[in-house]
Amino acid sequence: MDNYIDRLGKLKIFKNFSKAELMKIFGNVRYSIKKFSKGSLIHTSGEKVENLMILIEGEVITEMVDFNGKILEVERIKSPEILASALLFSKDNLLPVDVLAVKDVAILYIEKGDLIRLFQGNKALLLSFLEDIGEKFQFVTAKLRVNSFHTIREKITMYLLNLYNQQNKPSELTITLTLEELANLFGVTRPSLSRVFSEMQKEGLFVKNGDKIILKKLKN
Repeated sequence: MDNYIDRLGKLKIFKNFSKAELMKIFGNVRYSIKKFSKGSLIHTSGEKVENLMILIEGEVITEMVDFNGKILEVERIKSPEILASALLFSKDNLLPVDVLAVKDVAILYIEKGDLIRLFQGNKALLLSFLEDIGEKFQFVTAKLRVNSFHTIREKITMYLLNLYNQQNKPSELTITLTLEELANLFGVTRPSLSRVFSEMQKEGLFVKNGDKIILKKLKN
């Protein structure tokens, strides 16, 4: 566990805990660490989620099959990150996707009962866990909203307009997501997203400088 404590400390739910506190937490809970090689099918759609799963090493993708038999990549997740946290306490706790290893992967599993015991003795940890679930729900909601638009240009426009409404600034916006995270949100590749951003900037719709965007005029 000593090898992974620093990585666990990077998770949002553990952001307010010192290394010593994390060592104490994991010293009082039963956990297991399983490793999977690149290309492995880790979990399949329909499996019950009965443990907290923390991706502590590597990268995974989640996939589902549509009605035509086409495989769709839902999300790409890099460590460290919690997997399917909201499903753990759901009545219908079945995975809706397959989970595959993009790289060699290590996942830490904590039994649901032990996690509940941890929450009962640590209110701060419980609140951090609930905040994490809330943020993931917001991300999924935003992804569904953005993906109702067909072109990358439309997705960018809607995203920036939403930021405009949220940040309540005249023209300068701050993008809180990286380009890779935005591509994941939009369901497109990073190069394609970067190309359309460049095209829109050349058209004078906005000026992008790092995580700052100065709006000029937006259209679909």
